[in-house]
Amino acid sequence: MPPFTAGDPDNILGKKKEIVKLNRARKTLIAAMIVWLATAVQGWPQDAPFASIARKTFADLLKIPLTNPEVSVTVRGITEEEGLVVEDVFWEAPDNQRPPAFVIHPANANGPLPAIVYLHGSSGSRESECAKAFGVGPWTSANGKTGTRLLGAARELARRGYLTLALTQRGLDTRLPNTDDQAKDLLIRGRNLMGAEVYEIRQAITYLQRRPDVDPERIGMSGLSFGGITTFYTWLVDLRVRAAAPICGGVGSLDIFSRMGNRGYHGVYWWVPDLLTKGDQADFAAAMAPRPLMLWAPLDDIAMPRQAVDRFIEIVRPAYERAGARDAFVVHQPPGVHDLTLEAFEAMKRFFDTHLKK
Repeated sequence: MPPFTAGDPDNILGKKKEIVKLNRARKTLIAAMIVWLATAVQGWPQDAPFASIARKTFADLLKIPLTNPEVSVTVRGITEEEGLVVEDVFWEAPDNQRPPAFVIHPANANGPLPAIVYLHGSSGSRESECAKAFGVGPWTSANGKTGTRLLGAARELARRGYLTLALTQRGLDTRLPNTDDQAKDLLIRGRNLMGAEVYEIRQAITYLQRRPDVDPERIGMSGLSFGGITTFYTWLVDLRVRAAAPICGGVGSLDIFSRMGNRGYHGVYWWVPDLLTKGDQADFAAAMAPRPLMLWAPLDDIAMPRQAVDRFIEIVRPAYERAGARDAFVVHQPPGVHDLTLEAFEAMKRFFDTHLKK
């Protein structure tokens, strides 16, 4: 084969193919390095260089700073209902946003409590997660759509001894414009909506850490669907989240999902630009070992194929085993579809009891 010469179309094509192969190899090597760094040294603390690099890399993908954000919170009202204190709060966020949240905790608590940020799915809100009656029932969203869902999860966690914060996430329910509209605007400004969502949640964590009735070392996160993926990505970048439990959150393998899953199911917000050039979801999760992580991933969940979850487990579990923390990584794959069930709630609660309660 003659040497490559500029202007030769056949050789130019061959050169391009070689470059593509090299780029693929580079991406594979980066992902492998993340996993190796996460598993090479048993028991390394989470401020070790490999974990810091993984967090910084993911924060850069989200287009947000890695440093903990500041927050200024306003309390609009405080009520006591059936032994629980309910606080109506909001704070100042970027882009003139004001995330609204309910903070709920037992009225007779003795000392600082473990805290959980609990996040709703795309058809929910802080109101749905803080409904007075805990259980499956009808719910009408702000756009008038009625469906059946498990209501009152955040309030129920407070009944069971936690301080909970439930915020209405950006672009959902009454927080207009909608997520796709906001995502498109942020993309052309060099940002992305997932990063904006995570930034607001991190502000909530700053607020919780400063409350005298919260143990700052015992903060967890959970949420369904939209709230599941924002939980997972916040856990990746914020060490203050001690334990996370995404429920049907679209956590698995983005590579497999893009080839086998229903791409139309997830809105623009879900697709973080350039993510797979740095590693798949499991590569970053492996770097976080031994921090506790639970996934609730039903076998027929439209948000993430079973094969993608299996790939996630295949990569992450060895990292936790090498860190001496096999029990800190829990995955439930029950029969079922994309839904928060009572079974899922109880599994999440047991997980937090194990990792957040002394």
